[in-house]
Amino acid sequence: MAAVFIEEFEHRPGGHCSSAAMRDLLRFRGHDLSEDMVFGLGAGVAFVYYANRDMVPPVYVGGRISNLEKHLCGNLGIGIEFVSGLGDDESWRAIKERIDGGTPVVVHADVYHLDYLRAKRHFSAHRIVLLGYDQERGVAFVGDNDREQVQECTLANLARARSSPYLPQPADNAFYDFDVPAVLTPLQEAIPRAIEEVVRFNIHLPPDRTRYSRDGDKVVKGMEGLGEFVEELPGWPDAVDQQTLSLLCKTLYVNAEKGGTGYGGFFRRIYGRFLKEASGIMGAPDLDRLADEFIAIGDLWTKLSLTFKDLSGDGAEAVRRAYPIAVEIQSREEMAYSELEEAHAALAG
Repeated sequence: MAAVFIEEFEHRPGGHCSSAAMRDLLRFRGHDLSEDMVFGLGAGVAFVYYANRDMVPPVYVGGRISNLEKHLCGNLGIGIEFVSGLGDDESWRAIKERIDGGTPVVVHADVYHLDYLRAKRHFSAHRIVLLGYDQERGVAFVGDNDREQVQECTLANLARARSSPYLPQPADNAFYDFDVPAVLTPLQEAIPRAIEEVVRFNIHLPPDRTRYSRDGDKVVKGMEGLGEFVEELPGWPDAVDQQTLSLLCKTLYVNAEKGGTGYGGFFRRIYGRFLKEASGIMGAPDLDRLADEFIAIGDLWTKLSLTFKDLSGDGAEAVRRAYPIAVEIQSREEMAYSELEEAHAALAG
């Protein structure tokens, strides 16, 4: 086909790329869930500390798990296949075939190459929904949580975005196939499973899955990763030059606040809003109280990230001011996940 557009798909903006894309896709398939609920059922809240000497800047901090879609589908009884590593032409043919058949496709893409975003830095783990294309005009039609309306992106730049090799997560021409049933797993069953997964990822991962280090790569996950961040933070001014430190401060602000982090707060506020909604569904006041705590921790992450942004011209001072905030965050997150484990035990019963 020369041109296709899936008009039945309703694109809506959102606070985070993955949860907004999956919310819209589920609605397209007849299931209306809030973005907060989708994020929570995807066991989305997490911490990942990633250091790589070849990356600029050499440290990345992430506040969500990388495979939210997999967890969401597992908890709701949705079939999922993650496809990656195909060549540019082969992957586009596969995506085009699905769109031709009326199926929107969620893909990974580097924000730097997406025409409508005009991003200044690379990030290759962004999720967008492809709704159609026009080969004569050389454009694709894109649903992106960061924009109110469906956007156009040139097919050439879309190909660059989808094949981007940039760390920490190369796009690798990745896309998803979903088999969404008419009836999903009831929320009363899915919510406890999702909470259990959050607890496991953040405080109960086995050592061989918590820490990975090889050839200059270091990945530390969950609360141990947050501890690594807090421990190494004071040494940043001595570890990198002033220009790199300034960039690191600005990048942390983007990753924790400005980017698609659930409307700010490093994904902690969106997770708190999930717990609020879950509390009503499950009749669990403890979840409501923990919701308030996660939202408050999100406010601390906002305070931390704004400190890095506002003082990025003096990286050493930014680190000095940010460090006690980071220590408080670590203490409160440790307590919050411990109490979330207790709340889950009460739900399980």
